[in-house]
Amino acid sequence: MYKGFNMFNKEGIPFFTIAIPFLSIIFISFFTVSYHLKLSNESLQVEIEEYKKVYTLKNNITQKQIDSIIEERINLHKEKDKKFKRFILVMTISVLIFMALFSFLMISIIGDVVKKYKSQVQLKEEKLENLNKNLASKVELGIQEAKEKDKAILRQSKLARLGGMISMIAHQWRQPLTELSGVLMELETATRFKKVNDKHILHSIERSDKLIEFMSNTIDDFRNFYKPDKKKESFLIKESCIRAYGIIDATLKDLGIEFILEVKENSEAYGYPTDFSQVVLNIIGNAKDILIERKIKGPKIYLTIDRKNDKSIVTIKDNAGGIKEEYLDTLFDPYFSTKDSGTGLGLYISKHIIEKNMAGELSVKNDEDGAVFEIVLDA
Repeated sequence: MYKGFNMFNKEGIPFFTIAIPFLSIIFISFFTVSYHLKLSNESLQVEIEEYKKVYTLKNNITQKQIDSIIEERINLHKEKDKKFKRFILVMTISVLIFMALFSFLMISIIGDVVKKYKSQVQLKEEKLENLNKNLASKVELGIQEAKEKDKAILRQSKLARLGGMISMIAHQWRQPLTELSGVLMELETATRFKKVNDKHILHSIERSDKLIEFMSNTIDDFRNFYKPDKKKESFLIKESCIRAYGIIDATLKDLGIEFILEVKENSEAYGYPTDFSQVVLNIIGNAKDILIERKIKGPKIYLTIDRKNDKSIVTIKDNAGGIKEEYLDTLFDPYFSTKDSGTGLGLYISKHIIEKNMAGELSVKNDEDGAVFEIVLDA
């Protein structure tokens, strides 16, 4: 019932609980002071002395008449005093009753305000508790989704690497398989024309064994190349780069892409050599893809190894015309790819390996010929 009145301050305390008692005290004090000033004995004596002076100046007033007037005045004063005291008593009792009723009302109002405040606080606490629970569940769900996303990225990356590895193995095996087929055809022709002998057979077997051994070693090279490093170690930049090139050299030669390696100054780095080789291989593979996609005449890939200010710098560039400017800022984002068949994970994982696992830096820019990737590691 009190909600329609603006009787509370912003802390929720009734304003009248202070104002009304204060005003009542002022009201009683006002009348008490008035009584003291108007009806006190001191004021009566002053008034009597004034009467004496006034009536003494009149010659037709006797002393007896003056005493009678003064006595009448005293009786009137006493009567007024009694009336005023009764009035003060009644007023005081009324004010006390009013203050008691008002206090009871205020206690009821304050109780309602406190209950309302407690209910609001409890409601807010419940909302906050529910929010914390929801937030905790959302954070946990977000962490779980991030973990699943990371697992999906790794799975896709493994599948992409597996596909790339099979493609490169096929290129590496193409020449020895062709030679092996030639050996078998020679042996078959010699057999049909009855010109085969033990020496010819043994020579064919020896050549076949060498080709098969080469193909078997290729599988071992690929398997070891993609085996993750378990601990950091010091390694030579040049050897890791050559190791990466050795995996893709047959593919580049088959596609007619010239690979140019320039070692200005070789140096050691500390980290994961196999992972580093995979990063180099991934960048070379991307350069190879864009050169083929754009059908560049005289395609070239340059790999330069240098050292400046205690930093090992590996630069890989091509002559495919560069990357579009709007792609440069998002090139290392997960699932971003400029190729229709790309997974968008190769450069993302490469940047993670160089910058997170090896405390280095992987960046890209364009020059007048094409894209330039730069790997910087502590030497």
